[in-house]
Amino acid sequence: MQIVFVDTTLTTPPTGGGQTFLVSAAEAFAQRGFKVSVVTQKGADDSIIEALRKVHAEVIDNLWSVFDLPDTRAEKLANWVNNQNPSVYIVSISPDCGWLALPLLTLKTATVSIAHNDVAAFFAPVAHYHALLDCAVAVSAEIHRKLIADCGMPPERTRQIPYGIDPFSEAELSRRQKLRMSGGTLRIGYVGRIEQSQKRVMDFVPLVIELARRGVDFTIDFVGDGSERLLLEEQLRQQAPMVSVKFWGWMSSSEVRSRLAELDVFVLMSDFEGLPVALLESMGCGVAPVVSRIGSGNTEVVNDGENGFIVDPGDIDSFADRLQKLASDPNLLQSLATKAWETSMDYSIERMVERYLDLFAELTDLSFSRAHRRNAPHPYPVMESCVSPFPKWVRKLKLRFSQ
Repeated sequence: MQIVFVDTTLTTPPTGGGQTFLVSAAEAFAQRGFKVSVVTQKGADDSIIEALRKVHAEVIDNLWSVFDLPDTRAEKLANWVNNQNPSVYIVSISPDCGWLALPLLTLKTATVSIAHNDVAAFFAPVAHYHALLDCAVAVSAEIHRKLIADCGMPPERTRQIPYGIDPFSEAELSRRQKLRMSGGTLRIGYVGRIEQSQKRVMDFVPLVIELARRGVDFTIDFVGDGSERLLLEEQLRQQAPMVSVKFWGWMSSSEVRSRLAELDVFVLMSDFEGLPVALLESMGCGVAPVVSRIGSGNTEVVNDGENGFIVDPGDIDSFADRLQKLASDPNLLQSLATKAWETSMDYSIERMVERYLDLFAELTDLSFSRAHRRNAPHPYPVMESCVSPFPKWVRKLKLRFSQ
């Protein structure tokens, strides 16, 4: 069986949980004997491409040129897919051509989309192309609800499949916890894109200042990169010069795991999420989460006061309260961390892969009806975000001059 993923954003830094998922999923499917092909485009960052090739995924990044318009890219993509004749075609992340290719694919190939985040960028294409999708996958319960309620997907053609991670073994957890209990400093960490939009990373500045004012003994590590990294570094250096702050930049999955193993608490103050891979990974490493109360993701895996803490976005004092409490109560810290690890066992890569394999088996079975695709309008209308008022020759000329 061949599986084709489309992610036209993975060479555009900074990368996120959708790309982390793609690498782990590709590795797991390849280990089970599947041919995994990932279609992307050339860009500034080859780190995910290199990671994919290391796990034996085929990466296709030369199907179109930088001068091709989205509809031309879609035609080239669809021609390549139809020649490959894969069992499953998956739109993972693509603002245009991954979706525009759907009407051009043969009925032999099952069509799937994955909604990675609780934002319109993932819902709008599903709402437009729902008739051409055999299944829309959601990574969280809230996203799954919206695919049905807001995007026109029949419940029977949707699935909720959470991300999978590789949790510590019980022995590894015990060993790490003994090392953590040896010191009194609370080691706080953040893993993800260092951006204010969605992630609210600049909230770390007043949080660090408040913790220092309260006399909390702590360090804070940032793993990741993004548009606000330099500003965040500068603000922390100027306003909290006595606090131990480290920025590690982008790290491979194994390096992130090693860094998480050194932490006590994972802090995430986002306005919205899908199902944060970094949150699951931190819990799998026995790190207690202190996260924002949002509709999708966080509250699905964190139960306030049981396996972590949940705080309203922007409530700096409450975030500081929870962290101060953990710094002063090592028994509570260990209890939350242990229960966080226990929760993570329900989000293993093995479980994720089995759910996808069950879905693929259903979609490729001869009894699965593709009537919804047969009965779809032809030609299928282009989604609004890709409609241009200009004729094709003008768009081509504009694109060439904009490069």
